[in-house]
Amino acid sequence: MRGQLLKRALGSVEFLGFVLFVFCVVFPPFDDISEVNLSLHMLQHVLIVASGFMVAYPLRQRGSLRAIGGRPAGLAALAVVCVVFVYWHLPGPWDDAVLNPLVHAAEHFSFFVGGFLIGASVIGLSDSAKIGALLLAFFGHMIYAVVLISPWNIQVYPLYSLGQQALLGWILLVTGGVFLVGVAYVLYRNPDWLQGSGAVTRGPPAVRAPKKPARGGRLVVPATSAMLIVVLVVYFGATSVAVAFQPATTSPKSSVVYIAETPVSWQYSPQNIRVVIGVNNTVTWVSHSIAYDTVTGDNSSMSSGTIAPGGTYSFTFTDPGTYGYRCLFHPWMTGTVTVLG
Repeated sequence: MRGQLLKRALGSVEFLGFVLFVFCVVFPPFDDISEVNLSLHMLQHVLIVASGFMVAYPLRQRGSLRAIGGRPAGLAALAVVCVVFVYWHLPGPWDDAVLNPLVHAAEHFSFFVGGFLIGASVIGLSDSAKIGALLLAFFGHMIYAVVLISPWNIQVYPLYSLGQQALLGWILLVTGGVFLVGVAYVLYRNPDWLQGSGAVTRGPPAVRAPKKPARGGRLVVPATSAMLIVVLVVYFGATSVAVAFQPATTSPKSSVVYIAETPVSWQYSPQNIRVVIGVNNTVTWVSHSIAYDTVTGDNSSMSSGTIAPGGTYSFTFTDPGTYGYRCLFHPWMTGTVTVLG
């Protein structure tokens, strides 16, 4: 019985959507590199929206989301989606989401909700409204691309270079053409949309029975879900082992701590050090990370603020004791400094 439930879960698009969302927001290598790479950050947003759609649309097809169907709900959902997408791509909210963990989480959740609303309500609008929504998305996509590659060299996002900004702009221009081809294909497959029907799709649409997919096609969804789960389990398992075998202390002569990036973890290295007042009580943290990090004391004894990739932070300890600290962005990163008199 349990085997059948597991097989059914792995084979469902909703489950894949949920796993994809978890992977995008908690897999450190992907989430961290997106902080400093503008194009990958945009890809992360797209995948999170897609994950929300993948959860909602199959539920709608089965009639589970009738309560949020109909024209008023669809138009309200479209308005919410537009506001969410525009807001999080403004310079201020975008940078806040990179530098503040709580804002970062709110951003990811908002994009997931946006994708869910598209699959649950926006897809049920009238044919003409769906065409309008597709064209709105296309023109918004292209305007955004033009702004990023404007000849006036305006740095839209202060945390990212003009080169990264221009690269994303060109990627959006190219994918804009693909987007338009996709819209044309959707209209080709749904020629009745062009008749200007005002009817609203309520509940699961009446469609012809789909052809039975090939065996290879039936394996794509469960294989993808299983692969993402295995990657997460192996990564966090290896990280736990790596952290558990960190050396407890180092020589009192050491006063440099590296924010180290390894294939399995982000961690302070060495994780625990001893220093002596008057000898080496000024500790310097050096970033060898690809993401933003912090050195934040457990008792507010020190606060580095945001340390950019390759940056440094120094703090001089003047009182004996043991000082614990952590990274606000990566909860598993912790360390201690033991100060000797």
